[in-house]
Amino acid sequence: MSSSTPPTPPPGVPPQQPQWPSPPTPPAPRESRGVAFFVAIFLGVLLVASAGLNVLLLLLSVGSLASGGLGDPNGGVYDEAFVAGVRDGAHRVLQVPIRGAIAEGSNPVLGAAGGSVSSVQRALRYAESERVEGVLLYIDSPGGGVTDSDRIYQLIRRFRDRNPKVPVCALFGDMCASGGYYAAVAAEHIISRRTSISGSIGVIMSAFNFAKLAAEIGVEQVAIKSERTPYKDMLSMTRPMEPAERAMLTGIVDELYDQFVDVVAEGRGLARDAVVEVANGGIYTAKQAVEHGLVDDIGDYQTALAWFESRLGHEVTIVERRRRPGLADLLFGMRAPAASSPLERLLTTSTGPRFLYYWQGGR
Repeated sequence: MSSSTPPTPPPGVPPQQPQWPSPPTPPAPRESRGVAFFVAIFLGVLLVASAGLNVLLLLLSVGSLASGGLGDPNGGVYDEAFVAGVRDGAHRVLQVPIRGAIAEGSNPVLGAAGGSVSSVQRALRYAESERVEGVLLYIDSPGGGVTDSDRIYQLIRRFRDRNPKVPVCALFGDMCASGGYYAAVAAEHIISRRTSISGSIGVIMSAFNFAKLAAEIGVEQVAIKSERTPYKDMLSMTRPMEPAERAMLTGIVDELYDQFVDVVAEGRGLARDAVVEVANGGIYTAKQAVEHGLVDDIGDYQTALAWFESRLGHEVTIVERRRRPGLADLLFGMRAPAASSPLERLLTTSTGPRFLYYWQGGR
């Protein structure tokens, strides 16, 4: 019968010691990360951000090319939008909008031209290529640069010369003043809304002068010029204007004014003296403009439709060619309107004061 007593070891053999589990090996001390590790992480983040920004700029450039149309003579992808008349009609009249200050600029990155002149030029080119039956100039503008206003006027006149069977009519928005009216007289018929303001026939050139303030606070502008070019710093803001300088600028303004008067007299079929009487820089209501012969009718789109239909002998559809959103628009949304006034945007396209066909009250 077995006993629970453990066996006795033989003589001379030490008793067996109990086996206890060995204690766990402590973990090796964690090596601390030096400054170089964190610098490497920071540089990596910068590298990824830079790569992403480069890709973004590339997409924007491609989007600008696609929507701005450097390679497309019509300036990108456009669709025809219905404006008035018979929807989906076969006989189309193209509306050419001239809105805001008349000014031409350029893309600061790509250098592509853009602005009022380019917009009108593209629209009239489209009108010729698509053989529309009429052109409606929708003008809601206080005017703008002398040269830009004249360029639009010339574009419309040349279009009429090349397409004598295509009637051209102008319809006013809230205002059609100064350079806006300059462009309008290129049309063969002008319609003013009963609430429209027009006129302001004249030229202006304005600049700030801080000569008195500069003298009080001790500010002096140093202008290095030759004795043979005494007028080189004309219109300096820190010195008074010389009488000879004022006379020179006034002479230019008078010459540009005479050009404005001649354009109105020719476009409206008025005697020059009759135009001079109203070309005093003042503005006119629709009723007053009709009385002075500056516009033909008071009305709206229905009036314009009736005029085109009387000229063409059938019903028409007024459409406007509008740009389809490009890649940049889809990525970042449509452009929000600028917060600055038209005059501020106009003046920022130049390095200094400009001669303007512009009504400053229309900003």
